[in-house]
Amino acid sequence: MVKGKKILITGGLGFIGINAVRYFSKENTVCVIDDGSRIGFEVYRQALVEEGVQFEQVDISHMGPLREAYESFGPQVILHLAAQVAVTLSIVNPVRDFASNVQGTINLLELARNSPQKPVFLYSSTNKVYSHEDNVVLKDGRWCLTGREGFDEKTLLSFETPYGCSKGAADQYVMDYARTYGLKTVVFRQSCVYGPHQFGFEDQGWVAWFVIGAMLGKPLTIYGDGCQVRDLLYIDDLLDVYKRAIEKIDEVKGEAFNIGGGPSHTLSINELVRAIENKIGRVLSCARADWRKGDQKVFVCDIRKARERLGWQPKVSIDQGLEHLMGWVKSQEKTIAHIFESGQYVGQKYNISVVIPAKNEEESLPAVLNELMVVVNSSPYRIEVIVVNDRSTDKTAELAKKFSFVKVVDNKYTSGKGGALRCGFEAAQGEYIAMMDADFSHNAMDLPALLQEAKAHQGLVVGSRIYGGSDEYTRVRAFGNVLLTWFFGCMHGRYLSDALNGFKVFHRDVYHRFDYTSVNFEIEVELLANALRLGRKITEYPSHERRRSGGKLKSSVVKHGTLFMTRIIYEKFRKTARRAS
Repeated sequence: MVKGKKILITGGLGFIGINAVRYFSKENTVCVIDDGSRIGFEVYRQALVEEGVQFEQVDISHMGPLREAYESFGPQVILHLAAQVAVTLSIVNPVRDFASNVQGTINLLELARNSPQKPVFLYSSTNKVYSHEDNVVLKDGRWCLTGREGFDEKTLLSFETPYGCSKGAADQYVMDYARTYGLKTVVFRQSCVYGPHQFGFEDQGWVAWFVIGAMLGKPLTIYGDGCQVRDLLYIDDLLDVYKRAIEKIDEVKGEAFNIGGGPSHTLSINELVRAIENKIGRVLSCARADWRKGDQKVFVCDIRKARERLGWQPKVSIDQGLEHLMGWVKSQEKTIAHIFESGQYVGQKYNISVVIPAKNEEESLPAVLNELMVVVNSSPYRIEVIVVNDRSTDKTAELAKKFSFVKVVDNKYTSGKGGALRCGFEAAQGEYIAMMDADFSHNAMDLPALLQEAKAHQGLVVGSRIYGGSDEYTRVRAFGNVLLTWFFGCMHGRYLSDALNGFKVFHRDVYHRFDYTSVNFEIEVELLANALRLGRKITEYPSHERRRSGGKLKSSVVKHGTLFMTRIIYEKFRKTARRAS
């Protein structure tokens, strides 16, 4: 019996995580650590608060904030579920994949190794640590293994794709920390797990993805021939094996278990589609596409070791599991539909969207984009870059299009910084949005730090020139900025050193929850005011402002100072129009 324990669950707002939280919190004290990057984050964060579960929004690849959260809780059990989970995204951004899956796991292992509690450490690994099986045959419309029932724990490990490498490396570190340091660790190499609270999508969670797509009328695609076979495991059965491992940790520490539905719980993609069709009473229209890199034709767990050592086996049939999943989708149809429509679903493709308004910036824009290219290629975050062409008459748009990672859009609003930014914000797919100037005054290398700061409170962070310094800060500009920033504090109750710098990072809600009206630079005031209206925290980060490489200062200090002053007063007294949340 697992009772009266302090259990730390990383990735506790993901599909397996939220189910694990509710399972273990009934008789234990649970703390959730999650970076808030998963679909459904807002839904489940609010649920945790209502249920009284402790929550810390922390990226486990950052040791500082992770250590603070870990030591304040002092866990006796760690259920490590946090990960980058999509093969496709690992190929697009292997650096982020490594940071989440390897660095994050090492950080947790080190905290466990050096803690007085010496906690039980359960790690959620994957079947992708095994290679493609060559001995397969196509029989009765499904790919089948020849010569064995399934993959057992003695199968040779072979990591393919960055995702397989990162999960496999973490898998081995977890096992070695038991051998080298005596930690009580267990690795679960999991096959296809499904069930309620799973916002599945094409890259991960395919069973839930097909069920949601079918019930909400979303377009579905079958990659390969659809004869690929997996063993399916319902979420309740997975949680049962976690519990059994904790109870028998002294007997199974340092070991790995292949966990799935086993040979008796298998399904091909085509068979799943037919099963869904039978339940909803209509034929699904599924597009066809080529095989994706990393797709296995067949994976089935040999679960005999778990049966023998843990006394465990799956209890929920596939038919029962699908009924439960479809019942949950039906009960949550409005919430799931909102996630699709609000952009949260699409937004998971990027952590942050960088929006750059540009009008006749051919002199400086290449330098901005070359610097951003370094950040995009080296950052652990998934970054989208949008250049908004604000009716340029030079080669600004043409130059921007030469960078393959840049999306160029035309300003559909009134010409000006405010209009251009609003156009870019609406095109942005990231969970967070950054605004940068096109004159090369802002340092793109600050972006990861600003994003991490914004993620800590889901609010807004200003790149402060006061703290970071400026190479082009005349006495008149400095006085005007201090005066206007002080005035903003007086009117809105939030005192900053530099409220008016155009280098900001904020959660997408700060824009998408309101109707914006700014045309020019005063959009910076509107963003700050709306962040405060949402009750979101505003912080600052030292950011050194470089001298413009695109010519002289273009704005009139007096003109724009007056606009800022007017907007500060206007935002104090107006009633904003909120969009549906």
